[in-house]
This record gives sequence, C-alpha cells and structure tokens, in this order.
Amino acid sequence: MTEAIADTGPILHLYEIGQLECLGAFDNLQLPELVAEELRAYGLDPSRLEIATLIISIVRVPEVEWMQIVNDTKKPTIHPADAQVYVLARSNQFRSPVLTDDLDLRRFLENVGATVVGSVGVLVRAYKVGRLTHSELESAVDALFTTSTLHISRAFKAYVHRLLADLS
Repeated sequence: MTEAIADTGPILHLYEIGQLECLGAFDNLQLPELVAEELRAYGLDPSRLEIATLIISIVRVPEVEWMQIVNDTKKPTIHPADAQVYVLARSNQFRSPVLTDDLDLRRFLENVGATVVGSVGVLVRAYKVGRLTHSELESAVDALFTTSTLHISRAFKAYVHRLLADLS
C-alpha cells in the first residue's frame, strides 16, 4: 500500500489542470485538518474527491505539536497547515512521501531526510505507474506551467522538460 501525506498545493494544482486522478498513483492520502480546511476554502471538499482506488484520510494534529514548529524562530517561516503536514510526517518517522509545492516546507522536510514530491513529481509517478501516457504527461506538465497557480522558475521548467525527454 502506497501512502502519502499531502499539503494543499499539489491537490489544488492538479485540480486546476483537471488531473486529480493522478493522485490515484497512491493508495492512501493523509491530509491534516488545516490542509482539508484550505482545500474547502478553494471549493474542494477532500472527503468528496472521487478518485478511483484512493482513500483520503483527514487527520487531527494536536495544536500543541504544530504550534511549536510555527513558533520556532530558528526555522524558516512555516505556516500552520504546513506545520501540521510536518508533524504528521514526523509521526511516521518520515517514511511516507510528502506531497507539497511549498519551497520552505520542502527544505524543512528534506533536512530531516523526508521524501518530498511536488505536483510535477505526482504527474511523473502517475506516468510511471501507467495512469498517464507520455503524451498525456507532457500535456499535463504544460498545463501545470501555464494554467495552474503553481509558481515555478524558468530553470525548473527547463529541468522538467529535460526530465520528460529522458523519460521517453
């Protein structure tokens, strides 16, 4: 069973490009409560996401645990929902990949050895498990860069295009 912990970004960005079904590359997706709230604010009710074979669990994270991270001045600014993602990942010793497009959270998690996957990584995984053809992967990545609210650098776009060429 492939389990992941998700932040708001990848779910929102995949929704924006009509590729939510790519989350089905995982069997179980855990969302902290504040991530679920953020998704609802964007008009996405996580309990109603109809993605074949995907089980979505909304997990309560004790405030005392995530507030320590938010208030830690030695760490980069971590927002409450991101702090809940971190606490959830830490609770299973960072064994599950964490889906996030937030650069500060990515760095924070990578510093403790967690596997971090962004929206592009979810699309690539969906391709590798046969949920997308190479052509569909290229179209989805192009849509991610042009249609979604994901903010990425030119250098990252160039890197992704090289990666896609290597996958064919």
